[in-house]
Amino acid sequence: MKLKLFLIGVLCTVLTASAQTMKVVQGQVTTLVPSASVGDIWFAEGGETFTVQNNSFSTATVSEILFDRSEVQPATLSVNYQDGLAQVTVSADIAPQLAIRVQGAHVSVLAAADLQQEVNYVLSGSSANGSFWMDGEYKATLTLDNLTLTNPDSSAVCIENGKRIAVVLPAGTTTTLADGTGGAQKACFFINGHAEFQGAGTLNLSGMTKHAYASDEYTLLTADFGQLNILQAVSDGMHVEQYFQMDGGTVNIAGTQGDCIDVSVTKDATDEFNGQAFVNGGSLSLSVTADDVKGLKTESNLTVSGGSIYALVSGLGTKGFSVGTDLLINQASGQTTSISMDVTGTTYMPGDAVLESKCRGIKVKGNYIFDGGNISMNVTGKKAKGISCDGTYTYKSGTTNVIPE
Repeated sequence: MKLKLFLIGVLCTVLTASAQTMKVVQGQVTTLVPSASVGDIWFAEGGETFTVQNNSFSTATVSEILFDRSEVQPATLSVNYQDGLAQVTVSADIAPQLAIRVQGAHVSVLAAADLQQEVNYVLSGSSANGSFWMDGEYKATLTLDNLTLTNPDSSAVCIENGKRIAVVLPAGTTTTLADGTGGAQKACFFINGHAEFQGAGTLNLSGMTKHAYASDEYTLLTADFGQLNILQAVSDGMHVEQYFQMDGGTVNIAGTQGDCIDVSVTKDATDEFNGQAFVNGGSLSLSVTADDVKGLKTESNLTVSGGSIYALVSGLGTKGFSVGTDLLINQASGQTTSISMDVTGTTYMPGDAVLESKCRGIKVKGNYIFDGGNISMNVTGKKAKGISCDGTYTYKSGTTNVIPE
């Protein structure tokens, strides 16, 4: 009873406090209520619960109520990882529509279907045994702010909601994610949705079970994107469905046992640009050193209209580019297109009618049009070639030291 009366007394003072934020602490989750939004505070009969800004709190689970002059960012949930714990803060305007669960440094958030506004999820701090999982029915922003996170059991970050997910890397920040070995996860960093990466920060990924990064729909790197480093992957470095588009930034991929970038078609054949990749700018470095793998593989077309691409291709049957249908290399207005490769290797599974694969800088299964830019390759190895085209090769402009065969 003394606790209930104390809470009532403290809460009543907020009505006279000027420009303060009310912080209601329940375990590892703190709800932030700006003073301008507090309004009336309602207590259930007997004082078992109280309600403020549509948030109902049990007095039995509230450990602290604090007041300060901090600013509350609306529609924001922040997670700060501190070794074995995660501290979650959530703005009161969206808290009633988020089911938040925290176990140590593992955080899951399920947004209600009727939450039809964009939430910014901000992750920071460090933990060697933590994770973040989110699902919902509306687009969201994921801000990675100097986060270092390893999940020994599954994905470090898993976004399941299937909508547009803006992934923001603030300038001057470095985020490093890794998963554990032997799990069932598809990737260290997985997004089921339309992933759009922006911001001038750096993201480092290690996939210890399968892919380092995977998305079930398109992945876009915007013109202002910073840097993505794939440090290692048991399978593909980036496994993208629908399409991959790079408008800027720097991408370095090495240490993969599968393809550096694999773009596959979705289950819906009518999806836009299904199975395609577009490189319109930025710098792309692909280190391919395993047998029968590819630097950049597409199930459909590949279009390169700008940027700098370097591929180190080494292995039996290995390829820098493997294009499922047609290849277009050109140079968009104001852009420079530069492709260089060091290719060395021989034949994978020679004599096998199904599995035999020869080492190539670029393998095109359809038609190839070269209309601008520069292509330079150093090719060594028995039966290795710079460019192999199964369809029609059309030269329009540009400089190259390799002619398709």
